[in-house]
Amino acid sequence: MLPHTLPHPAPPWAPGPQQRVAQALAAWTLAAGLAACGGSDNPAAPVATPAAPAPATVLPAAPAPGPAPTPIPLPLPSPTPAPGPAVPPAPTPAPTPAPAPIPAPAPTPAPAPTPAPAPASPVALNLRVQGLGLGATVRLGHGSAVLDATLNQPYRFAPQVAAGAALDLRVLAQPAGQSCAVAGTAPATVPADGAPVFVRCAFTPGAPVTLPDTQPNAPLAVSFGLRDIAHPGMAYESRPGVVGGIFPYTFRIKSLTLGGVAQATAGLSVDWRRGTVRFTPASEGSYVLTLEVRDSGTAQKSLEQSFTIQSAAARFLFVATDGADAPGRGTLAAPYKTLAYALAQSGPQHAIVLRKGTYLPGTLRVLDNKAKQFLAYPDEVVTLGFGGGSHISVSSSTAPAARFEGFDITGVRQWGIVSDPSRAGLVVRHVRFLDGEATNNSENPAFIHGWGDTGPAWRHQFLIQDNDFGTYVGNGYATTLFDAGHSLIENNQLNLGKVNGGFHDKDNAQHNTYRENYIVFSDAHRTAMGIQISAQDNSANVHIHHNLLINSGIHLGVQCFQTTCSMRDHDVHHNTVVKHRIGLGWGPFNPTSYGTRISHNIISNGSLSPYGGLSCQSRPSSMATKMAAEGNLIESTHALAFKDSECTGNDMAWSVWQSTYGFDTTASGSAVSTTASALTGIGPATGLSSGDVRRTHRGHQYP
Repeated sequence: MLPHTLPHPAPPWAPGPQQRVAQALAAWTLAAGLAACGGSDNPAAPVATPAAPAPATVLPAAPAPGPAPTPIPLPLPSPTPAPGPAVPPAPTPAPTPAPAPIPAPAPTPAPAPTPAPAPASPVALNLRVQGLGLGATVRLGHGSAVLDATLNQPYRFAPQVAAGAALDLRVLAQPAGQSCAVAGTAPATVPADGAPVFVRCAFTPGAPVTLPDTQPNAPLAVSFGLRDIAHPGMAYESRPGVVGGIFPYTFRIKSLTLGGVAQATAGLSVDWRRGTVRFTPASEGSYVLTLEVRDSGTAQKSLEQSFTIQSAAARFLFVATDGADAPGRGTLAAPYKTLAYALAQSGPQHAIVLRKGTYLPGTLRVLDNKAKQFLAYPDEVVTLGFGGGSHISVSSSTAPAARFEGFDITGVRQWGIVSDPSRAGLVVRHVRFLDGEATNNSENPAFIHGWGDTGPAWRHQFLIQDNDFGTYVGNGYATTLFDAGHSLIENNQLNLGKVNGGFHDKDNAQHNTYRENYIVFSDAHRTAMGIQISAQDNSANVHIHHNLLINSGIHLGVQCFQTTCSMRDHDVHHNTVVKHRIGLGWGPFNPTSYGTRISHNIISNGSLSPYGGLSCQSRPSSMATKMAAEGNLIESTHALAFKDSECTGNDMAWSVWQSTYGFDTTASGSAVSTTASALTGIGPATGLSSGDVRRTHRGHQYP
């Protein structure tokens, strides 16, 4: 089809009417032919409808009289021929038979479906709780399970989810006066290897309390400082040893500097009651931390103490079970393999840090010319296995103090840690003594032993703090100390089993303090010697306070036989003694002895007498001037106040105890009850109820 054009006036040479008719017929013929052939060769062009023939043109009449012109014939379209007779259609050829189908190959059997992997078995979630106050409870949740932690020890959630599942460990209820949290080092998923997740608690600031002024009420003093070295980028934790004043204490950060420049303390924490310091030094350099300590006396004492902590990677050597003993190693990234090799490469300026795992160090000798500080890597479990044939031997007289912090110790035979001597100090902190066995019951078996020598000077200075003492087989103790001085034993847990006793300060004790320990024995294995000051060769200025003892007692002077032996200024106050008594040997009443003071205790022992001892000796005439007993709460149905341990000659009824000697009189503040006990709770939660006004005045508790 031709394109349409706009109409224009006919040019002078335009064809006449006849030419236009001819052109129209030609155009019609062309269009019809194109239509019959299917239209334009432009496939995109629309199929055109053929144009209608132009209408017939009327010709003008010929002029007369001339002859008519010969007409010019017009081309006409070819006539359509008439149809002839019908031609029969050619017969349709028979269809070619389809080829026989090729048989389909036998189907390949579908592969057997891969069995779905068996669901992974659930695994237990192990925990370790640290920093929980005595008598406190923290409620923890994991998945749908809940447990109440009441001691600083391992706990276990039964299997609920598979290893690798998201860790869903939560603190559901905080202990009173404390804040507990899952450690920042905790993994995001449940560990496959059973490694425990740590939960750490700390006391938070609260209202101050005031306790009765008890002796010795000396000035506040720091007997053990903070650890003086830290590794940059590694969590640092240390706790000072504070004595003096009226317990409990409060701690507050005063300032922190690095290289003399004041630092923000946002990343630094201090336990309000215990003074435990935690932070991660960001860089190397000399940090100086200043703490303020306050006591709880009527006339409050305070102390500001600065501690220098050197942050330096070069001061540390690292050991790991997958390390290698070779020169040029010992860093955090490239540790040694064995403790013995690391110790041989060390100098006295070093601390040795062990990564998680079990080590068999053999007998470990700690001397002044090599490293004396041994630490478990933060929030990892490091076990020292002594296999029943070796131990740790410390011989140190120069600074710094020897330290063992964060270990599990197993396989103790006779002794675990021996001091011979430790004049510069020996710190044992956050150590779990798992098991021990005596091989010679006559040689003072214990987890920690201070070797004896001739007095009168002391040879050992211990800080035994935040430890857990487990089962010991034989006539052993947690500690047997000879010649120990200016030592602090606090916040430990003892559950030793069937043994002689708990802490035994056997000989020549001087200025030692036993404070806020939890000592428990079973009903079947009761012992009078929960805390025992034997004074085999004198003792002086021993302070025993705020301890909880269950099925065990406190005993003074059981081996101070000679008249030349003396016990001077022993203060026993604010303890809770359950199902046992306070024992008094001959020592407190010897001619040169004086100053035994027993006050503000709870002695709740049912049918036992609250006091006992002397062991068939004659009663001293100076008894009333050698000792004082006042302000105690005594719960006993026994007819006697004092029972001779072996004979009856020194048995004393209440009338004699109170009227003759003036002990535990009502006027002194003591109360004697033969009715139901005021104590509630079990285990470490044993004590007066939270609303009892006698708290802080009687027993180990304080709000």
